[in-house]
Amino acid sequence: MILPAPALAALLLTAAPGPVNVAAVPGAGPYFALTFDAHVEANGAARLLALLRERHIRATIFVTGRFAETHPELLRQAADDGHEVGNHTFSHPHLTTWATNHRHDTLPQITRARLQDELLRTAAAIAAATGRPPSRFWRAPYGEHNPTIRAWAAELGLVHVDWTHGDHDALDALDWVENPGSRRYLGPEAMARHLLDFEATTGVPLAGSIMLMHLGNSRPDLPLLEALPLVLDETDLRGLHAVGVGELLRRGGVSLPPDPRSSGDPAAR
Repeated sequence: MILPAPALAALLLTAAPGPVNVAAVPGAGPYFALTFDAHVEANGAARLLALLRERHIRATIFVTGRFAETHPELLRQAADDGHEVGNHTFSHPHLTTWATNHRHDTLPQITRARLQDELLRTAAAIAAATGRPPSRFWRAPYGEHNPTIRAWAAELGLVHVDWTHGDHDALDALDWVENPGSRRYLGPEAMARHLLDFEATTGVPLAGSIMLMHLGNSRPDLPLLEALPLVLDETDLRGLHAVGVGELLRRGGVSLPPDPRSSGDPAAR
């Protein structure tokens, strides 16, 4: 049975085992979410924020506590520009065994207390830098999560946001790949083409998708400064519009689960 798009969007928040993992919103219409992760590196971040400002685009930025503490002025600028600020843990630790066995088993050192401390410290650092609380969205470092980890975060009212995946591919700019000898290392034009061809190569629509990029970069060529305009120019021609995750969910008519810490509005702040 083929479900209508709104029903598919609702399934994203109900059908997966364990607490919510948002990876796409098929019922959102001609919109996709533009997301940026920020760990420690801030090289090129101010120029990327300026580019988004010039384009009148509001994205979702997942920051670590270390980034918030080290670059409060950048984070304050991002918040003032209207970007949605999410939680990316404090120290960006590996959470599962994926790197060693391609399984998402929780690492022994990652306990409920450890994860929640990482998230709470980051929330405090974001609030200190921006003067406002972060959104309810969080993203696990390296995309390493499982139902147990998401459940621990959900106890704090947080909803996990992934990026969109297809068969043998993901909507990942790969801007984090620094070694020119790696097969995944891409120049700016190839980086843009990799993202723009995602729908053709996987069959997964860009409409309703969540795209992964990074706010800072240690590559000297700062590839996103060239790749991002190419992506935005082409998506404009296709009639697609970049928004933040919260806006994508609203466009899809999807509400977040209630925040267990309060009985108030469960919608994302």
